[in-house]
Amino acid sequence: MEPRSRPEGLPSPWSLQDALRPGILAVRNFYRVFLFFQAIAIALYFSYGHFPLVQASCDAFAAWKNSGGMALSAILTAVAGTLLPESVRTIVGPDRSWDWARTRRLGCNFLFFAFTGWMVDLFYLLQAHLFGIGPQWRVVLPKIILDFGGFVPWIALPLSVSYFLWLELGWSPSRILRSWNWQLYRDRVLPLIIPDFIYWGPLLIFLYGLPLSLQVPFFLLAFSGWSLAFVFIGSHGLKK
Repeated sequence: MEPRSRPEGLPSPWSLQDALRPGILAVRNFYRVFLFFQAIAIALYFSYGHFPLVQASCDAFAAWKNSGGMALSAILTAVAGTLLPESVRTIVGPDRSWDWARTRRLGCNFLFFAFTGWMVDLFYLLQAHLFGIGPQWRVVLPKIILDFGGFVPWIALPLSVSYFLWLELGWSPSRILRSWNWQLYRDRVLPLIIPDFIYWGPLLIFLYGLPLSLQVPFFLLAFSGWSLAFVFIGSHGLKK
């Protein structure tokens, strides 16, 4: 007896392998960028405690950032999420070409990452209020749990996917809201969660042990490496 074919037009069955595939492709394409920024961020953490010049420079940068408030955090995050990683990708990454489409996409990403910086700054302030500040595990561990268990899967990534929907569907809030369902979450958010945990997991242990004034500068450096894979997965760059 021949197996019955699926009726034309019905979606194929979902599998976890399909959900993980975009993240795996992103790691394969940008693992050098991942390692580059992870190594610099961790080296900065240890250098801060052992080299007075590094500590003085980081403290000066943190004081300058705090003087500008959340507006400066937004601008710095936009720079970290667009200009720095695009420069690194041009040098060591798979895409060394520049055209008008890439420049326009860079502008849109700049505005989106500025909003991301403002949101992350608020989140760090909330965590400091809830759990305190310091390198103790009773402070760091609850922050990581809230980050990975609440902020990332239910706020940060769904907002990010909504941004990509805006690029794909045009600015139509009603169309974006109608698009949200479990199928969209599993197909667009879940592929971002796995590489997010892999990249940020080791870094958050160091980040949340820093003084509050230094958490955003550390985040900015690490965010530069993550933003490449984030854009790659979120915009479904699979065929290319």
